[in-house]
Amino acid sequence: MLALSTVAVPAAAVSVDSEDVPSEAEAGTGYEASVTLTDLYTDNNKWQLNASTELTGDPLWTIEYVGVEGDVTETVTRTGQNVTVSERTVESPTSEVRVTVEGTVPEVGNWSYEPRPSFLAMELAQVPVTSDGSTGAPSTIETWTAAHYTADSQNAREAIESATEAIASAEDAGGDVSDAEDSLADAKRFYRNEDFDAAVDNAEDAQEQASDAEQAAQSSQQTQQLLVYAGVGVVVLLLIGGGVYWYRQNQQDTSRLG
Repeated sequence: MLALSTVAVPAAAVSVDSEDVPSEAEAGTGYEASVTLTDLYTDNNKWQLNASTELTGDPLWTIEYVGVEGDVTETVTRTGQNVTVSERTVESPTSEVRVTVEGTVPEVGNWSYEPRPSFLAMELAQVPVTSDGSTGAPSTIETWTAAHYTADSQNAREAIESATEAIASAEDAGGDVSDAEDSLADAKRFYRNEDFDAAVDNAEDAQEQASDAEQAAQSSQQTQQLLVYAGVGVVVLLLIGGGVYWYRQNQQDTSRLG
């Protein structure tokens, strides 16, 4: 087995002033994400933008360079999953860089319930440019990922989430949720195996079992409360009866003395 190692690269000090990056999307559908970069020269007075994504369909990058007056001084477009704008450097008087990527959400390769399957929506890095025009190692500015799903997997996930909530509610009520937890585990296993119909069926079973467990626990609690109330009632009756008996006895003793 080969051991893979990575060298951590310090994050660049460029700031993300605003972002519009959807956190989830359906596989095979169109996707668009945009961010605005500011504080451009904290680490490097001159640099180039490198951008990466796992979007498919020959993703389109649109990079706008904004001047100090807020006007777009230049717009560059590129296509591809990994691009570097090598002919356009970020340097004064550029004050902002707006980056937009458009493409198609990739299909899910490996299914799992947790963590959710995700893809690289966008990663931006700055490539420093020295005074002699040579470039250094790229430094990551920020990385954005998004969850992707299908209609069937989303239905299964929602069913599993509902079952999870039902089990938590039954546990809070003191119910025995062992059967429900087994069904829920099966649902997640079917989800991992991409058998979403079976995942839904097992999740619905888990939810029903949890509901039955909660009702049984509530019924048991009600029965216990009734028994407590009945016991209190018996004690009260005994006390009343004892009090009446004591009173009558005292009355009889008083009559004899008279």
